[in-house]
Amino acid sequence: MALISPRVIAQVSSSSASELAVMSWEWIMRADGQVFYRLTKVDGRRERNPWTLATRLPPAELEALRGDKSRAAEVLDVIARQHGHKIS
Repeated sequence: MALISPRVIAQVSSSSASELAVMSWEWIMRADGQVFYRLTKVDGRRERNPWTLATRLPPAELEALRGDKSRAAEVLDVIARQHGHKIS
């Protein structure tokens, strides 16, 4: 996937741990409503992984979030948790 547009309205980091590894993830919400994530670290080693589309927000919900960055980050937290990630 190509480089993500700089029009990011929210960004959070998450982590997950198992018996095999501790992983860190980055989540972003774009102004067009797309939510992406990517693996950024495994056991502290930096990873360069492509962005993966997690979901696309409905236009009505997106319109309410565009002007409120803290609310957008809260929604992004919820989406990450729904995908099994713990927000750090």
